[in-house]
Amino acid sequence: MKVVAAVLLVALAGLSAQQDPDDQARIQKIKKYREECIAETQVDPVLIDRADNGDFTDDPKLKCFSKCFYQKAGFVAENGDLLLDVIKAKIPKETDREKALGIIDKCKDLKGADSCETVYLVHKCYFERSYLDKKEQN
Repeated sequence: MKVVAAVLLVALAGLSAQQDPDDQARIQKIKKYREECIAETQVDPVLIDRADNGDFTDDPKLKCFSKCFYQKAGFVAENGDLLLDVIKAKIPKETDREKALGIIDKCKDLKGADSCETVYLVHKCYFERSYLDKKEQN
């Protein structure tokens, strides 16, 4: 799932003060999905902020937030399966496509006890692998 999250985070992080309309629309969608999924899952937003910084809490609401968010973004199916064609098509142009696809490939087959946990595990895997890649480059 982090495959998707990393793609979204890279998209947000890569934005400058002078954003084009597509970037503005993408940011607004991300904010909308976040707020909708917080309302739907009743997750504590602090847990989301922590996960965005690499501190993944083993919390059922956070896991279902991950699924909700990525489902709204069109990256996962109801059963938690990644929609790889959609993910590949939505990788931001400023992202190293081959690296992102390599990480996705390493994380895509993770399975949890249910669809919420599956999406959460993939999301966490992608985040951790992206972080390790950055750390190795420095």
